[in-house]
Amino acid sequence: MTIAIVIDLIDSLTNGSVMTAKRFAEGLRDKGHEVRMVAIGADGERDCAVRERYVPVLSEVSAKNQIKFGKFEEEKIRAAFEGADIVHFIFPFKLEKKCKKLADEMGIPTTAAFHVQPENVSYNAHLGKCRPFNDLIYAYFKHTFYDKFDRIHCPSAFIAKQLAAHGYKGELYVISNGYDGDFVPPAKRRANDKFEIVMTGRLAPEKNQQVILHAIARSEHRDDIHLTLLGNGPTKAALQKLAKKLGLDVSFDFLPKERLIAKLQSSDLYVHSATVEIEAIAAIEAIACGLVPVIAESDLSATKQFALNEKSLFKDGDSRDLAEKIDYWYEHDAERANAGGRYAAFAKRFSLKNSVALAEQMFADEISEHAARRLRSERQASRFPLFGRLQ
Repeated sequence: MTIAIVIDLIDSLTNGSVMTAKRFAEGLRDKGHEVRMVAIGADGERDCAVRERYVPVLSEVSAKNQIKFGKFEEEKIRAAFEGADIVHFIFPFKLEKKCKKLADEMGIPTTAAFHVQPENVSYNAHLGKCRPFNDLIYAYFKHTFYDKFDRIHCPSAFIAKQLAAHGYKGELYVISNGYDGDFVPPAKRRANDKFEIVMTGRLAPEKNQQVILHAIARSEHRDDIHLTLLGNGPTKAALQKLAKKLGLDVSFDFLPKERLIAKLQSSDLYVHSATVEIEAIAAIEAIACGLVPVIAESDLSATKQFALNEKSLFKDGDSRDLAEKIDYWYEHDAERANAGGRYAAFAKRFSLKNSVALAEQMFADEISEHAARRLRSERQASRFPLFGRLQ
């Protein structure tokens, strides 16, 4: 297949959706498909690099969360779409809306993914769990974009249920974003000078990393714990200030893939504190490396699906409960080592290879149905030529 993927930007190393799209495209190419990216920063031979679209105020706010908006450049994008079997959309923004209209005009089948959880917007707008506001965003996305698709990729069953509850009509395909197969357990996990805890993720309000800091401050072993927060974002300065105030041993970093794998393989425990999460590939990568996770049990997060027992869950936002779970795993080395092996085996069901195979089926379903619809339309037009001209 020749697949065009539209996403506003592809040159951000700290945006999870962008990294997911890049990994997804690579997985499709590895299967022999031609993939053309339409995005800011696209640099492949058949890709279409678009310019950035400036939106007053919004562009400044979005930049803090590693988001840029692509400019619709019809002539270039039309050339990228020419000969494509299907166009797949990652975001529901203006570039994607205009590209969807163009793909329809060109008679190309389309599918869309749901990656922008409304709560991500509300938390960054300081509206937290304001349900009416989030419902409004779900409705806006639905009426302005997703109602135009018959098939929607949902990275988790959690978000598929959310879309169904909000009246999304397209067929919902639950397909993990998939983790890179290079994330594997170490041949032998080394002993550390301190108990190494790690979390990977954007430093943002909805990720709630401050609860980890407060939990470590409550821990009976606080002086023997080193925390690494991997990521960038708008709350970094506040987290650094809090860590200093609490007198904790905390490092902030952002690592390329090879060093990230090494860090996960050499750590002792993974904590995922996000209140809002569509899936969290970061958590899958950690458990694929044999790390036991402790995950926030939030009604707005899918990540809790990766916990194999209650010892890997803590009450969302509850630093006391998280401290108890950290202390438990600190004090039970053998059980943690055994559980790490089970988690690594469990992670394999979320491999990129499996996800690409499921996405291929979604694309094939849409291409087949699109062809059937066109054939029915042509037959109707031939039987009722006047009706066809009126349409």
